[in-house]
Amino acid sequence: MLMTTYKLFVSDMDGTILHNHTKIAPETAEIVRAAEEQGIRFAIATGRNYFNAKEILDEVGLTCPIVSSNGGRVLTETGEVLHEIDLTVEEALEVVSVLHQDHKYSDIFYEMYSEAGLVASRLDLIDATMENLKQNGDDRSLEMYEFFRKRYYVNEDVRLVEDIEDFIKNEAGRVYKFIAFSSHFEKMSSLWTEIDERVDGVYVTSSGNDNIEVMANGADKGHGVKKLAEHFGVDLSEVVVIGDNLNDVPMFEVAGKAIAMGNSHDDLIAISHHVTERHDEYGVANALKRIMSGEWK
Repeated sequence: MLMTTYKLFVSDMDGTILHNHTKIAPETAEIVRAAEEQGIRFAIATGRNYFNAKEILDEVGLTCPIVSSNGGRVLTETGEVLHEIDLTVEEALEVVSVLHQDHKYSDIFYEMYSEAGLVASRLDLIDATMENLKQNGDDRSLEMYEFFRKRYYVNEDVRLVEDIEDFIKNEAGRVYKFIAFSSHFEKMSSLWTEIDERVDGVYVTSSGNDNIEVMANGADKGHGVKKLAEHFGVDLSEVVVIGDNLNDVPMFEVAGKAIAMGNSHDDLIAISHHVTERHDEYGVANALKRIMSGEWK
């Protein structure tokens, strides 16, 4: 028997529903299906691109709407595009110009999500990034090492281009997002500030202290959740969201119920209604059970 009035449950991926940044546990997928049988729609809101997110969902037999690229694209469970917002060519080129300053950020690796696919321009930097992650040896570094290993050396999901400026001008089509990675946290903070100050029309956020993400203004998870709610005729007060990091803040600010993971950034916990277990302790499944039972009203 349905014990809750909530009609839409939206989950982040990395650090939230994913175990070790790679997969959704079968046990969690079963709870999602049980919630859907009780009338609670399920959706994903992620910084990942649509095809990568869908691949992960397909592995456990889940079909649902996806807010991808932090809100840059919103698609239904059948792949119909509900909403897209992208960087202009000028904005994308300006972001690259900041990243390519002589020596300042030369050791920061970045990727670009575009209509033509996921793109990177420096394989030598991903090799160096991989080595640094392996040497760091902490849980987060090892998770990210496995994530990049699969992306670059197993699935080969990324297109490597020599001249990214030319690619943006002539081949990329829509550019939805940049994401930069580095374990040099002070440099990442400096890069965030510089892009924010120098490039008009962009929104800068992060899904971990080792990365920053750059999208067009309005391309955030809050706008994505609003588009899904409108599509399904659901009031925002009937929406539950769950996440772990700063790029989840916009959807926490619009939803009726906001749940932080046990491994969440402190700033996200501060604006949440509840805190569930960690991502590797079935935190999403447990939160869904509490919503379904009415324990978290």
